[in-house]
Formats: sequence, C-alpha cells, structure tokens
Amino acid sequence: MIRLAIVALTVIMSAGLLAAQQRPPLAVLRDGGLAALQRGQRERAVQEADALLSHYPDDPVAWRFAGDLYLRSGETAKSIVQFERYIAAVPEHQAELWQYGIALALAGKYDAGRKLFELHRTVNPHDVENALWHFYCVAKASTAERARATVLPAPGDRRVPMEQLLWLYRGVSQEAAVRAEVDKLTPESNQHASARFYADLYLAMHADALGNRQQALEFAARAAAVKEVNYMTDVGRVYHSLLRDAAP
Repeated sequence: MIRLAIVALTVIMSAGLLAAQQRPPLAVLRDGGLAALQRGQRERAVQEADALLSHYPDDPVAWRFAGDLYLRSGETAKSIVQFERYIAAVPEHQAELWQYGIALALAGKYDAGRKLFELHRTVNPHDVENALWHFYCVAKASTAERARATVLPAPGDRRVPMEQLLWLYRGVSQEAAVRAEVDKLTPESNQHASARFYADLYLAMHADALGNRQQALEFAARAAAVKEVNYMTDVGRVYHSLLRDAAP
C-alpha cells in the first residue's frame, strides 16, 4: 500500500511539473496582451488577461498585469477585482497603484478613488495628473467648488501643458491658456501630439466634472482619436466610451 501511494504521488507530482513546464511564461502572456492593445484588439487583450489568470491563478504579479490589460481594454470592473487582489497580497504597494485609482474613478467609485489619489501623492508628489484625477473624483462625489478648494499640490511637473491644466482646475486659468501652451510646441511633432492629447483628455474631464456634458464629449472624442497607443491613450479611449454611452 505504501509503495502504491508513493507511485501515485510521484505520478501526480510529475503531471504538475509537466503542466507548469507547458504553460506559457507570464511575460509572454503579458506581452501578448500589450501587443493586442497596440493593434487595437481589445477583445484579444482581454483573452490574454484571462489566460494570465488561468495559468497563474496564485501569482500576484499576474493579477496586476491582468488588471492593467482589463483596464486598458475597457473592462473596468474586472480590473478593480484584480487590483484589489494584488493590494490584499502586497499592501505595501497600494500607494504606487495609480492605475487602481483610475479604475475606481471610471467605475464611479469616486470616494475610493479620491482616497487612492491622496495616498498616491505620498509616493509621487509632483504628478499633476494625480491631482487632476483627484479633482475629478471630488467634484463627481460632491461639487466642483469643493474640488477646487482641495486641489492637491503638484509642483515641478514640467510636461506641457500640466501646469496650465492645474491652474485651470484651481479655477484661476482658462481653456485658452492650456491651448496656447500646447501651441508653443512644434506642430506635427510627437511632443505636440502628446501634449494635445493630455490637453483634450483633461479638458474633457474638467468639463465633465463641471456638468458640461456636450463639451466634455467633444474634448473626449478628440483625445480618443489620437493615434499613439500607450497606457493613458487607452484610458482616454475608455473614458470617451463610458462618457458617450452614459445616460445624458
């Protein structure tokens, strides 16, 4: 009986080892999802995220990678689940996870998003985008007036047009000043295209936070039309889709 048990255990261990050897490397699945996003194939990216969780069900890194792919593909609710699993496993990394804050904001969980962006500032105090998402959450949860009164400091972010956007959100500047800052850059350059995208995205969110839905849709549509594919341009496309599909 003991010998039979040892043989059975050996067979089980061998089968498990073989399965582990046959599964795709975690990085390969992640990169497959990123490549799908580059091609604009959101459904394929979601499939790669599903595969990550299937092949690596107990790996927090897989949960975080899957959360990123889900968020960029528009599966906001799924992304939140994975980010929260990741935070529960490695809570010391919560402050750095701005992606989770964006997912919460897009899902309408504004108070939780506000808290995340306040926490993120403790590890990234110079990021204007963090302050703008925080404003969006506060305004959506309460009023634009309260959001203006609680804009997070974000000194030293030299990206165009971040400083002008921060002044706009504080209520002491105008959209024209943001546009003028972008127009100082060389037309048709990569820097100009990037600055124009960020201007459009955060002008859209500002208009949305103030209740100007039509203006927000116009800005968001321009942001969503950008050709470049990266984390934030995908977020911009997801935001536009959610805004467009929401009840007026």
